[in-house]
Amino acid sequence: MLNSDLNIKANKPALSSESLFPGSSHLLHIEKLVAGGFGLGRLNGQVVLFDGGIPGETVEVEILSRRKGVTQGKILNVHEPADSRVVPVCPVVGRCGGCQLQHVQYDEQLSQKRLILEDTLRRIGKMSELTISPVIPSPSPYGYRQVLRMGIGEGRDGVFLGFFESGTQRLLPVETCFLVDEEFRSVIDDVRVGLRSLVIEGMNLESVEIRWSRVDKGGLLVFRGRALTKEHVERLFNACAEIPNIKGCIYERVDPSEQDSRRRVRREPIVRGVDHLWEAYGGLRLKMGYRSFMQANWEVFQLLGRTVGEWLGSLKGQRILELYAGTGPLGLSLANQGAQVTCVEGNPFAIHDARESIRVNKIVGCRVKISSVESYLMTVQSGAYDVILLDPPRAGLNPKIIDQLGALHVPQLLYLSCDAPSLARDIKSFCEMGYEIRRMQPFDMFPQTAHLETLVELGIAQPSKGSNK
Repeated sequence: MLNSDLNIKANKPALSSESLFPGSSHLLHIEKLVAGGFGLGRLNGQVVLFDGGIPGETVEVEILSRRKGVTQGKILNVHEPADSRVVPVCPVVGRCGGCQLQHVQYDEQLSQKRLILEDTLRRIGKMSELTISPVIPSPSPYGYRQVLRMGIGEGRDGVFLGFFESGTQRLLPVETCFLVDEEFRSVIDDVRVGLRSLVIEGMNLESVEIRWSRVDKGGLLVFRGRALTKEHVERLFNACAEIPNIKGCIYERVDPSEQDSRRRVRREPIVRGVDHLWEAYGGLRLKMGYRSFMQANWEVFQLLGRTVGEWLGSLKGQRILELYAGTGPLGLSLANQGAQVTCVEGNPFAIHDARESIRVNKIVGCRVKISSVESYLMTVQSGAYDVILLDPPRAGLNPKIIDQLGALHVPQLLYLSCDAPSLARDIKSFCEMGYEIRRMQPFDMFPQTAHLETLVELGIAQPSKGSNK
């Protein structure tokens, strides 16, 4: 126990859980950061979570709420700041829900993210022995994003662009975002000016997604909303027509689903210009349509792809199945180096882009399939593949898919995850089915945030010496 913790306990009376009422304030010692980048402190055994802290600091925290045994608070004052505390560059840090770690020096961000990953794997995955490599940093801690979605709202000063406030559905007006570079920020400014030149009535705009390609040296604007007429859309496109280096404008109408008002139904888009960009990856030129997933940090994704290639070794003749392949950058790159690759993806637009990339780059040894992962695995025979590469959604794998994968007994699994809790749960399941962790490499795909991308190599466990099995 740290001395500062002892001092706090000595100077403060014991507190019951009833003392943690909303509006009360207390002095806490921050033990660690947990998933989401929250600081964790304790008061008389009660866990309190809050934004903006660094382990080792002493902070004054106001209690905001208590729900399901979790107490949420906010920092009022930092009494003993850590050496790694820095002044955030963004004026809305703490209100905007985008960046959780801008107040932390970058090297310390990497250390804390690795500790959060390790803590999550131990707690959820019940893994006692772990070897996690140091986090590979982003070459650009700021200005790295090439995709950004901003909400569109209307206030007293007219139309504004913004992001949701942390933990709410309220749109927070912002002037810019420092996670994109200067050229991208100028596009944000130009879009805002264009929108303010419109008579907004009847537009019913909800959001704009800006995509930027450093290969094309240009971008796309993808607007979503419920415009009353096509003429409203034409006026929107005209307002953005003079923005430099914009290759295409797309408008997608989104309506509430008749079955579930929380879901959105996308209608046929209206397009002016092109509806896709090209990006470079692993020596290839890849098509990225606006309806396909596009990486936000291509610099780190290039590093991740090189690591996959290094782990797989000589690729010639290796039979690789890539699940949740998207537009196939990893699979196409491996096929271009001699592997026999099957890419499986449920989004038909992404598969269309992958096929076009295969044609343009004259790749052989790669086939792509439109299918759900569960359906495709039902057709796979044991022994058909040497390696399975999977990059599931944030929620991870459902139990049936884990069972299907376990039944195939593929010698090598490469699991890429953007969510530590789901990764811990799924790896635990694979280890219970006879796999073991061989390597684990985190990548800082999203600096200034609590998110971390982790690549894990799993292999079939070898019987221990002396085993009768």
